[in-house]
Amino acid sequence: MLRFTALPFIAALALSIHAQDQRAPQRTPGNFDPPQEQPTPQRQQAARPRVQAHSPRDDIGQWSPTDFAKANPALPTLVIAGDSTASTGDPAHRGWGAVLIDYFDTNKVNVINRARGGRSFRTFYGEGAWQQIVDALKPGDFVVIEFGHNDGGGAQSPTGRGDVPGTGDETVEVTKRDGTKETVHTYGWYLRKFIRDTKEQGATPIVSSTTVRNIWSNPNATFRDATLTSQKANYNPDDDQVERGMGRMLEWAKQVAEEEKVAFLDHSNATADLYENMGREDVAKFFPADHTHTSTDGAIVNAETFIAALKTLPNMPLVGFLNEEGKTVEAWNPDCGCNQ
Repeated sequence: MLRFTALPFIAALALSIHAQDQRAPQRTPGNFDPPQEQPTPQRQQAARPRVQAHSPRDDIGQWSPTDFAKANPALPTLVIAGDSTASTGDPAHRGWGAVLIDYFDTNKVNVINRARGGRSFRTFYGEGAWQQIVDALKPGDFVVIEFGHNDGGGAQSPTGRGDVPGTGDETVEVTKRDGTKETVHTYGWYLRKFIRDTKEQGATPIVSSTTVRNIWSNPNATFRDATLTSQKANYNPDDDQVERGMGRMLEWAKQVAEEEKVAFLDHSNATADLYENMGREDVAKFFPADHTHTSTDGAIVNAETFIAALKTLPNMPLVGFLNEEGKTVEAWNPDCGCNQ
């Protein structure tokens, strides 16, 4: 099947990934982990590995702003609510939201990236990060809602991040490490809450499925993430397939968006179509640290697949706010996985 390939960054990159820089990546301050925010014990995580990764875009800096104070109040604002796969991060863990500003005319729209690393619907809501967005919204704004990478494991997950599976109103009460009680809701409950809060402020919610992890399968081979570990005599790499969505979260996101009658942007399948066209070995170069987080080059690809999928949404005003770079991204065709 022919799948779309004409993303401008892919053409410019010519499938050559810059991952040879010898400098240790420096953590970029911002909303990835706000400097003023001290991690609570249940959210402390192991230090990130110091992975060598570099893109020419890293030398430019100037990522999507994270502070609402930087927004022009006379313009509509596009807000990103998500996890580390969208946040500013560092050169080996760069989120697509960090570079999304490269595709919009900032004389027409603000881009504010409020994504935070390590967050699920549950923790983004429970920590008050979502309420900060709600308080800053005004009529005419847009909110992209993309969560899932940290939402698995169930309410009793030792990470303290898992949602109750499903889309209903069932809850689970858990005892946190500090002894306090928390009522945990379903993935769909949190998504529905975010959608309705956005609408109440006169803003437009856009439900987006998650970015794609570097996990592959093939009926005639086995892999460890993207590394081939065994193969049959009839193995054909053209049949390699990348993971699309995680568990049932893509299904739940689409279901809730349809029930709430809001836009559903299929970031997962738009990206997976491109990845499969590129091939497993080339895609693996976008993931220098692990199977979830991309380099800055990978973040650019994910930003462009976001734009490609955005262009499939009917009557979407954001398309009119794209700059010349954004206009060059061809729309994804979900019926064939190719360019329009």
